Amino acid sequence: MDEVSARHDRPFEFEEQAMVLIDDRGNTENREVRRYAREWENGLYRYLLVFDSPAGVRGVALLTWQNKGASDDQWMHLPAYGREMKRSADGGKRNYFMGTDFAFEDMTSEEREKFRYDRQPDETFEIKDETGAVLDTVEGYVVDAYPKDEELASQTGYQYRRLYVSKDRFFIRRIDFYDRRGRFLKTQYSWDMEQIEGDTWRANRILMDNDKLNHQTLIRVNSRDLTEGSVPARMFEQRWVTSGRHLR
Repeated sequence: MDEVSARHDRPFEFEEQAMVLIDDRGNTENREVRRYAREWENGLYRYLLVFDSPAGVRGVALLTWQNKGASDDQWMHLPAYGREMKRSADGGKRNYFMGTDFAFEDMTSEEREKFRYDRQPDETFEIKDETGAVLDTVEGYVVDAYPKDEELASQTGYQYRRLYVSKDRFFIRRIDFYDRRGRFLKTQYSWDMEQIEGDTWRANRILMDNDKLNHQTLIRVNSRDLTEGSVPARMFEQRWVTSGRHLR
């Protein structure tokens, strides 16, 4: 997992995303989202996610601060309920975010210090799209990630996650999620890979396929910027959002 981080973590990142929610009848809901990430001096990250459309979710924002060895701090801004940001309770981070198949706790990158990683036998695994079609078969390392301590275990919605890391790029291409009772819950697939610089890659398509709810969330990255200027430090404060400066 150290190699995964060394190759693919970058200190600054901004993405414009198109998000599609797909229900069990194939009905879709389209959203436009901006995602900002910046590494702080302590090596931890802060994230800001902002919805631009449709009108019903415009201005909704989620601010996340990573904490070393402890649960992340998260605040949510819902314009319909006023200007202030509401802090997410630790146990609430296992809830689904804004009708998507991503839980609040899924909205950040892998924090290695918080998990115990158990190596499993290598495997050739499949990458599937929203129709269930197999897009690729990948030779990979398989690692199970468990919360390191009881406090984190009490806050997460997962007993463990099974990570499938491609051998060629050391990129996490698939994640199987298992609920608190160890039952299979959902799978995240990543494809449409793009080499950003050197050994750094990004997936331009991410699908969260929720087997339990028979629901899917598909993310398409339309643009990406890895420069410091795209994610100024001031935007990762609550006042940036509560003052409305996060709006376009």
